[in-house]
Amino acid sequence: MPEIAIGALIGNGSVLLARRSSERRTHPDRWSLPGGHVEDGEDAETALRRELLEEIGVTPQRWLFAGKFVSESPPGASAIFHVYYVDRWQGSPQLIGDEHTALRWFTAAEIECEAELAPPQLGEMLLKLLRRE
Repeated sequence: MPEIAIGALIGNGSVLLARRSSERRTHPDRWSLPGGHVEDGEDAETALRRELLEEIGVTPQRWLFAGKFVSESPPGASAIFHVYYVDRWQGSPQLIGDEHTALRWFTAAEIECEAELAPPQLGEMLLKLLRRE
């Protein structure tokens, strides 16, 4: 089963989410955390650092493992997600490449109302991370 490392950049009571492109095979046009596949020979933390730099141009400086879960949605696209709480990074988040169409900071109240999170299990985990702020 593929493994995915994703980072919750959290600051000022908000978390940064990236809107997936409509061209993405899984979860098109949904909000998600930036990150991506753990490649052969990598651990999840190495993948996290590489993916955040590739996707949004930031280098995490301090992070904590927040948990992991298995997503079996959509059918045929099961993956294990490793989620990291990132509270210090170098660089300013910006769109790089065509994987995402927007970046936006979300508060806990906005996460509770957002029905377009990918994968769906992300909402509960993000609320826990934001409430520990």
